[in-house]
Amino acid sequence: MEVVSLLDPTSASDGAPDFELVDEEREPLMRPRNVVRLEPAAFQTELPCLGGQLVAIVQQIQEILPGLRWYVADVQTIGPSPVPRRAPTPVLVGDATAMIEAAQRVDQFESGVFAGVPSVIAQPVFRAGGLWTEDEEAADLGDAAVEVRAFDTSYWSIATADPDLAQILRERIEHTRGRS
Repeated sequence: MEVVSLLDPTSASDGAPDFELVDEEREPLMRPRNVVRLEPAAFQTELPCLGGQLVAIVQQIQEILPGLRWYVADVQTIGPSPVPRRAPTPVLVGDATAMIEAAQRVDQFESGVFAGVPSVIAQPVFRAGGLWTEDEEAADLGDAAVEVRAFDTSYWSIATADPDLAQILRERIEHTRGRS
């Protein structure tokens, strides 16, 4: 089996990923060691888990880590939903632009898991049992580089195994908060 670098999408000869992942037989790829929690005050509002807030989060992540495909699971909303029903099976929304367009139509998320997976991974692996908002924060991210969760209209949680991504997000949020 060829090892394909996620940092170099051109490492596969035809541009497509040339690897295989076996869900039950592999070690977890990414355990989140960094979790950023965003209370409503981070967005200078009293209302948490708004569609516009997810738009801002995805935009920040896209600037830091471009080229992700976004999957959603366990989504329950006030207003239109990006998926037809609440289920733990991840559903592909598309690139960051598609995720932003879907989030813009939502008034508020009651729950939801939004997983950003590097686009070089054609068939991503997620944790067994699906993605649930209430999963432990240290739950395996599978092939996701970042996982954003809307918790019971209370706060946002962003989990990643990448300490640089977590630090940059923290700094940007603090900088944004300090501008008001």
